[in-house]
Amino acid sequence: MKRYLIATIVAFSTYSAALADNIGDVLKQVAANNLTLQALAHDNQADVLDIKASNTLGGPSVEYSPFFTKGYSGVAESELVVSQEIDFPTKYAARSKQAKMQQSVGEQLLAKQRRDILLQAQLLCIDIIRANQTLAMLRERLANSETLLQMYNKRMEAGDANALELNKVKLDCMEVRTLVSEAQGERTALLQQLQQLNGGKPVDVTDTVLPHYQPIADFESYRALALASDADVAVAQTSLRAADLNLKVQKNEWLPNISFGYRRNTERGEGINGFLVGVSFPLYTNSSNVKAARQRRESAELQVSQAKHEAEASMRTNYEQLQGLQQVIDHSDVKLLQESLTLFNKALQQGEITALVYYVEINSIYEKLQRHIDLHCQSVKLLAELHKAEL
Repeated sequence: MKRYLIATIVAFSTYSAALADNIGDVLKQVAANNLTLQALAHDNQADVLDIKASNTLGGPSVEYSPFFTKGYSGVAESELVVSQEIDFPTKYAARSKQAKMQQSVGEQLLAKQRRDILLQAQLLCIDIIRANQTLAMLRERLANSETLLQMYNKRMEAGDANALELNKVKLDCMEVRTLVSEAQGERTALLQQLQQLNGGKPVDVTDTVLPHYQPIADFESYRALALASDADVAVAQTSLRAADLNLKVQKNEWLPNISFGYRRNTERGEGINGFLVGVSFPLYTNSSNVKAARQRRESAELQVSQAKHEAEASMRTNYEQLQGLQQVIDHSDVKLLQESLTLFNKALQQGEITALVYYVEINSIYEKLQRHIDLHCQSVKLLAELHKAEL
């Protein structure tokens, strides 16, 4: 028991020097295998191709009109028109810029989705490490209870213990076995969730030490840097730039479309060749398109403000919760709990206390140890969320 408790103190009191290798490997696998990210990447590629296709020349138009008249066999007259319509040349350049901006929006959305999925995977890994710590503590506790059960069986045979004490030891063994089974079930469920994020491929986390994150000494400095690199804010800002560019493109849509081509008319076998040139002005639709683009631009601007407010509120909430948890953790004396367990164990073996008194005391100590594990895990998860921009 003492060996375990020393290891537990180390796990509780210190973080690893960097993100645990096991967690880092898991996140790499999730980034490569997650089906949602793969599907979104394909969608982005398809969107880029759609944008490029919409900014190319349309196909040429061919029209042929034969005319017939009384008293003339065959085609009396005919008209052949081959034409090509193009937009005003500057429109293509503007749309090309717009296409690149839309591609940037897609890339930002993919980066945001990647961050969210990796954060979810990282939080699951932290929960699995907590489950690993809990299982290690419970298995050591069960081994100790089984040792006490053997000791009390011998005492009963020697007449140094009563049935009430023996039953108490047996009941504790049953209870701890149940706790071990429940902890194993929770760990299995967490691994299944992680497997789903990993594209259905099995993955395991064997770490028993929680990852380390840089503590936040000055919230205001952290807030400014975190907002500048927040993926949600970046998506909103890129969408705003895309809306600005779209508004400019729509304002330029008043420029005419140009059509040109070849025209041939025939009359009773004699042909006349000529050229076709025309322009069309979007007089009636352009005004509405510009108004719609302006509304979208205003909406995008509001979304930037909303994204900043939500990101800052989330950061502040997590930071304040972390501060409160850290105060509780700092006041937890794990060393004292370890010494108390050792003393009660010796006192029971030497017959200074009864099994009933022993279990009342150590159950309370183990509850405090489990509480410490849970609080420590919660604080690390809060730090992980505060550092999510680094994923």
